[in-house]
Amino acid sequence: MDEVNNGVAGGTQGVVLQGAHNHIENLVLHGPAARNRRIPRMLPYAPEEFVDREEQRAALDRLSATRAGRTSPLVAALTGPPGVGTSGLLAHWANSPDRLGEFPGGIFYYDLSAGASVPVDPMAVLECFLAELEVPRAELSSVPEVLAAHFRSFTSVDPCLVLLDGVARPGQVRPLLPGHPQGMVLVASGSRLSGLGQAVPSRPAPLPVGALDEAACTELFLRFAGRPEGAEPEAVRAVVGLLGGLPGAARIAGVLAADPFGGGVEELARRLRIQRSSLEVLTLALDEDEPDGAYDQSWHSRQLALRSVWATAYQTLGPAARHTYRALGLNPTPEFADGLLRALAGGEAAGERVRRQLLEAQLVEPAGPGRCRMPRFGHEYARELPEDPERDAAALTVLLDWYLRRTTAAAHQLSRRWHFGPLFAEPALLTGELADRDQALAAMTAELDNASAAVRLAHDRGQYAAATRLTEALRDFYFPRGQHSHWLEVCRWGLKAAEALPEDAALVRARMQYELAFCYVDRGAADDLTRAAGHYQQALDQARLAGHPRTGSSALEGLGQIAVREGRPEEAMDLFAQAAEALEGVDHPRGRVLLGFHRGNAASAAGRHQEAAALLESAHRDFAALPDPVNAAKSLSRLGGALLAGGRPEEALGRLGEALAAHENGTVHAPKDRADALLLRGDVHHAAERPEPARADWESALALYRDLGSLRAEEALRRLAALDGPGTGGGAPGRTGVGDPGQDED
Repeated sequence: MDEVNNGVAGGTQGVVLQGAHNHIENLVLHGPAARNRRIPRMLPYAPEEFVDREEQRAALDRLSATRAGRTSPLVAALTGPPGVGTSGLLAHWANSPDRLGEFPGGIFYYDLSAGASVPVDPMAVLECFLAELEVPRAELSSVPEVLAAHFRSFTSVDPCLVLLDGVARPGQVRPLLPGHPQGMVLVASGSRLSGLGQAVPSRPAPLPVGALDEAACTELFLRFAGRPEGAEPEAVRAVVGLLGGLPGAARIAGVLAADPFGGGVEELARRLRIQRSSLEVLTLALDEDEPDGAYDQSWHSRQLALRSVWATAYQTLGPAARHTYRALGLNPTPEFADGLLRALAGGEAAGERVRRQLLEAQLVEPAGPGRCRMPRFGHEYARELPEDPERDAAALTVLLDWYLRRTTAAAHQLSRRWHFGPLFAEPALLTGELADRDQALAAMTAELDNASAAVRLAHDRGQYAAATRLTEALRDFYFPRGQHSHWLEVCRWGLKAAEALPEDAALVRARMQYELAFCYVDRGAADDLTRAAGHYQQALDQARLAGHPRTGSSALEGLGQIAVREGRPEEAMDLFAQAAEALEGVDHPRGRVLLGFHRGNAASAAGRHQEAAALLESAHRDFAALPDPVNAAKSLSRLGGALLAGGRPEEALGRLGEALAAHENGTVHAPKDRADALLLRGDVHHAAERPEPARADWESALALYRDLGSLRAEEALRRLAALDGPGTGGGAPGRTGVGDPGQDED
């Protein structure tokens, strides 16, 4: 072994460490502290305009005032999602005139976000701080622990304030703690810094920073906009409403609104409203006229863009989290289920790791049990990240498959109707997705917006089969609720997707024509029946081309329902007979029961109320035997209408009471059917001159119709108005056939 010279000779040595192996932890070097070095004033520029944050500023003032008697420096952490203004708050608080007196040892500042793709090494920060203290370069060690010990030594005489902006990891903080126990470290970070408590000697003080409220955001926007005279208040509100409460967004928007060539607040509001990407609008080009080479010509250097704060946060992620974040940009809305994230990340364990990374970086936030949400600007940023065609295609397949499985599993629990989608043919493939009806309702309530928008996404990306299968499954959630606006949009995109499929997909086209026709009939607005008849006829033609009698029978059934609604009950009876004939040889007992139900409605419309009552009574028994509780309850409601029309109001009241009991005891969950039954029971009470029970039922029906956005709300309003106004009429009984199921419908 070579001889090691462990001696010291000559000159004045100061502090000396000797030993073959030295483990250095929490070392404080006291010698150099006595040197008369300058006091640092490394203050960042304070924001020119600053609003709100009284709570956090007051908390920082209180913390600073309680440093006496501490045994280690105080660490406070300002944390918040990208763009929320933690850096501005740090700079604003630090620039108070009182700070220099509170920290006679000086103020140190470093922005650690500069190298976000690789966290800034605390060694670089320490070298900067020690250089500010005029420590000779020759005295700087290359050993991180020794360098940190030097910094603690030089800051041990008087309390100092250390400002660390853009901290990405808790481990960046510990080496930068000053030596005096009454010193303070103020951290600003877009990360949650969950491990900071383990990285520093004493418990840190977390200070979460949220979005500005509307008043504060408006004030900041108007300051940068120069308080333009004549700006439309509605335009100001529209702009502020799209800024997400982010100070950076308010600043850029204000500068854009103040641009004399930009059209003012009104034009900015218009652009934010119509442009797909608000990030694109909230971008200021800088130095556009500078000659090449005069400045760094990189994209980021020539723009003041809100997207830059998201880019910084994105760069802190690992490869798997980056890929998943990019994939979540494909999701139609900013909110999503944890299950989707896990699927995109590649499984349970990988998904949980990625989820924690995204939550830690505050690129997503919790949005209720089992769900997360991306801030709107973050979702836009993920959507506009550079494309990777191969990975994007794979992610899109995973995303659409997840929504298809989810909606199919829910539809399987909610409906007994026949479906053409292959997953319905093999329900074993859905094992473990959703256990029961309650889970199905909860899942679809949460996923409805995303799953509905996924239909257009699938169409636009050429995934036509997925679009049609989603459309089919979504009907089982939309139909009982009568939410027609979104449902029609889904059906239209489903039909467009079917029309883009090859020639041999006639059955798929028939089913999508049928879905759209069914939705039009159920809505029942002006011209809807005419539109529906055209789609039913096309469904019939395509079904015959495909050789699918079941779908052909459903189309004939739909045409019969339209005939009833248009006052042609005898023609309807003929169409229902054709529909029954088409089912010869097809194992579809439920379809035959439904056709009997429709014949009952047609007989009632023809004034043959005794025949109608008998047919509807039979349909109720048969539905109950299948079992099919939804249509059993619907048959009771229609039976009540036939009995009322036939002059048997007390019998009608009893049957309607049975139907409503099925809704109230949880056997049936179909809000629109319940509203229809309440409306009809109100008619029975009104016919018996019982105005108060009639009012109660009509008001309950009105509330349900309004919740659903149903056009039938107008019928309830007319009845109530007539009850309160002159005359005694309560309006006509409910229309026969509104909201009737198809033969493959629940």
